[in-house]
Amino acid sequence: MAFVDYYKVMGIPKDTPQKDIRSAYKKRTKQLHPDLHPDDPKAKAKFQMLNEANEVLSDPEKRKLYDTYGENWKNAQSMGGHGPFTGGNPFENINMDFGNGGGFSEFFESLFGGAARQQSSRRHRKAEPAVAEAVVKIDVWTAMLGGEIIASTNYGKFKLKVAAGTQPGKKVKLKGKGGKMSNGADKDLIIIFEVTIPESLTERQKSLLEEARMA
Repeated sequence: MAFVDYYKVMGIPKDTPQKDIRSAYKKRTKQLHPDLHPDDPKAKAKFQMLNEANEVLSDPEKRKLYDTYGENWKNAQSMGGHGPFTGGNPFENINMDFGNGGGFSEFFESLFGGAARQQSSRRHRKAEPAVAEAVVKIDVWTAMLGGEIIASTNYGKFKLKVAAGTQPGKKVKLKGKGGKMSNGADKDLIIIFEVTIPESLTERQKSLLEEARMA
């Protein structure tokens, strides 16, 4: 996989305004979150690629480099944005898939040895998150009236109390329920409520809702 089209990953056209990137990412998150696709073995990889795409496209400078240099944008970034190549792309006809889907960065490191790998690792190393997240769907009636639910996540099933008037996107923290960190410490689990709206209503439901709206 020599080149990943971040726009295709985000589900947006290339000319999408910068101000709309964040909302596009949020919309795509709700579609690709691994908790929504427990039977898809590639769900986590897809979600990771979505986060990578958002990291680049949400940053105007990175996005400009990506749009200009394509698969070589990271190398252009290290050269101060001027681009390391002239007269075309010397890697244009090289298969960049080396079996791990890494693309250009791994190819660059293989040329320059361990020192480049160590520098790249230090430069791109991120702190391990201390929390995990899970999206849990609740119906609109439970969101409005409150109640108890059984939430199924990748980290287990949990009995939760839903407060009356719960809004879409509300978060609830479950301490120590999000699995383990690499050092053995417990992660907290953040439950994010997604409220589902019924597509059809009975006449009585419509009548009650109209009555509530007029109250």
